[in-house]
Amino acid sequence: MLDQRSSTESEAHAFLDRAILGLLLDDDKQRSWSEVEIAREISTPGHVPASLKRLRTGGLIHRWNDLVTATRSAVRFHEITQGDDAASAEERHSDKAVLESLLVRANEGQRPISEDELYEAFGAKETQNKLLAITDALDRLDAAGLIERRGGRAIASEVAVYFDHIMTL
Repeated sequence: MLDQRSSTESEAHAFLDRAILGLLLDDDKQRSWSEVEIAREISTPGHVPASLKRLRTGGLIHRWNDLVTATRSAVRFHEITQGDDAASAEERHSDKAVLESLLVRANEGQRPISEDELYEAFGAKETQNKLLAITDALDRLDAAGLIERRGGRAIASEVAVYFDHIMTL
């Protein structure tokens, strides 16, 4: 019974977190929001201050007193997965493919993958263009805080895993 209640609560929290993050990531509304404005705008039941605390702890928002904005990591994740800019479609495609493969590994509890293994998985060693596309994607994802790289290995960051979790729960 406790597990079922915890699961239901977790889903309710994720639903509210997703609604707030969606508001902060909306291209037409991307600005600083006060906690009061968010509470008025969101029709999802739940405790907005607790949600903001979860989102801040998860690295998805910045808070300055009463003001809230999405972090660069959250904005970039949203751009990669939801963007529709034709000029950056190829770049987004590479970023999304690499990020998704690392998220799957992280969600399955697998170890970080070496960059050579990643290149091989994408068939990047066969062509210079693919190799460069994967290398550039790794660099962009690392700069956005969506992956962590150490010793030639890469893994999805905790921020990316959390964002993926609340958006897919």
